[in-house]
Amino acid sequence: MRHEIAVSEVIGAVLLIGVVMLSMAIIGVIMLSTPPPEKTPKASLTSYCVKCDLDGNYEIILYHGGGESFSQNQVKFILYLEDGSSKEIFPWWVYEGTPEDCMFSDIGDSSLSSRDFWNSIPEWKSGQTLRFREKVLSKPIGMEIRHYPFRSAMVKVDFKDQIKNAPCVENNESASCKDPTGELIPVLINPRKKGDPGCNPAGCDDGSCYACFTYSMHDDSTKPYYFEVQAERPLKPWNYFIGNNSAVTHTNFSNNGSMKDVINVTFFNKVQWWLGRTKSEIARCD
Repeated sequence: MRHEIAVSEVIGAVLLIGVVMLSMAIIGVIMLSTPPPEKTPKASLTSYCVKCDLDGNYEIILYHGGGESFSQNQVKFILYLEDGSSKEIFPWWVYEGTPEDCMFSDIGDSSLSSRDFWNSIPEWKSGQTLRFREKVLSKPIGMEIRHYPFRSAMVKVDFKDQIKNAPCVENNESASCKDPTGELIPVLINPRKKGDPGCNPAGCDDGSCYACFTYSMHDDSTKPYYFEVQAERPLKPWNYFIGNNSAVTHTNFSNNGSMKDVINVTFFNKVQWWLGRTKSEIARCD
């Protein structure tokens, strides 16, 4: 009888050990299969929204007040609208200093804030401000900032009823909702290599690439409007290229030449036009 009891105790102990080991294995599988916590940059971000006109144009200003930088290709911005829809939006401008929005339509090249196109910067750093401009049929109610490859929201912004109105909206004067006048904006048409059709300057026999630029200049007058910016000017208002290997002497700008005049530049690696206070998109010789 004692022998049977002893055998039963041994079998019971073996079974208990087996259950414990199985439990440990299950716990181990659960722990290993649980995804690690998301590691996202830590930063202080503030934002506000402005209704720019009576046609559904809104601007969102998002300021990076300190902390870690964000890689440009790892951050996404999702705008939520009052009708329940949402859309991914992209920054219009990136400002190094104090930005402006559509509430201040008289700021031109004399502004102290230089600006870049969003796709021209590698990362969004502390002190930089993003300016979005979206035309939507429904009122914006908030925005999410997501850090990829993770899809959960890193920051959520709720605009609530705190959307500001531009003066022309406040006064119901649509005619006064205008863009800044005399603002020079460099525009990259298309970087090209030797042998590509169109926009073909002389040269390029050394294997270099070439890019075509134009400029945008808004002016309310119906009469021709001209002004001159010295070539190779390193101070604002700028007028010089970085990375070019051909001389560029374009100095005269006009409302008639806006989006029509073409400036050709040859380069080996990459080239960018600094004009007015705006840095163009970067042409790369891939």
